[in-house]
Amino acid sequence: MLQIVNILAPGMLLAIIGLLWVKLGPPFPVNFVSTLVLNVTMPALLFHTLATSVVPISSLWEMAFATLVIHIVFSAVALLTLKLSGKDWRLCISYVVGNTGNLGLPVCFFAFGEEGLAYAMTFFSIQCILLFSLGDAIYAGSINFQRMLRSPILHAIWIGVVVRLLDWQPPELIMNSTSLLGQIVIPLMLITLGVSLAGMRASMLHLTVFWSFVRTGLAIAIGFSVAELLGLEGVARGVLIIETVVPVAVFNYLLAVKHGRDSSEVSGMILVTHIGAIFYLPFVLGLLL
Repeated sequence: MLQIVNILAPGMLLAIIGLLWVKLGPPFPVNFVSTLVLNVTMPALLFHTLATSVVPISSLWEMAFATLVIHIVFSAVALLTLKLSGKDWRLCISYVVGNTGNLGLPVCFFAFGEEGLAYAMTFFSIQCILLFSLGDAIYAGSINFQRMLRSPILHAIWIGVVVRLLDWQPPELIMNSTSLLGQIVIPLMLITLGVSLAGMRASMLHLTVFWSFVRTGLAIAIGFSVAELLGLEGVARGVLIIETVVPVAVFNYLLAVKHGRDSSEVSGMILVTHIGAIFYLPFVLGLLL
């Protein structure tokens, strides 16, 4: 329990800074920060992480396939749930895409060591590819292949993978620069999340809690079911389930703002699911370990 709290607490503190900023500071440039993260700092982080990974590529194909299955099943279930409830079906992406990076990666590492981290990085990379191609198109309400091809995040992923496959060492200037840029991603995203939460209406809280419970329940059921269906065992099974059940990712808020979706509902789910994770993640880890 203490380990999970120690992982989650820093993010909550940064979100509180965002909340206080709205009350005490000058206007926060949400659109500027969102553009900076999506087009500069996040591509730098993904490229650097993939290019410097020491994980054997051949051992991760099974996890990559399992990750695809998770996203297909979860997307279908979330879409059906939102459609039947009369809600914006495009928000199904916010149900599926969890905080697999700055929460999922450390949890998998602490639980399963280097092997767990390797599987978790695979899950995270596949999710980023799906989110910033199909996911971005769903948030936008239309498929625009030119927009996908212009995505710095997608290019950062394939270039990082190629560098890793060729075992090429890029110039130190590039690696140091991308490392430095990548370090500011998570703090910027979490402070921006806090800013968004300041605009959340109190009347929405009960609905936000309800839908957060629905999302968490679906994630747990789908994670365990797909792992069983595919016959995963040991560390691979544990990582797949953990990465599926982590709380809603901050990325969803940035994309909701970018495409004019209900960012207040998304930000509320991000907050509630992260608070809930303090209680349900230790339970899930107990089952897995």
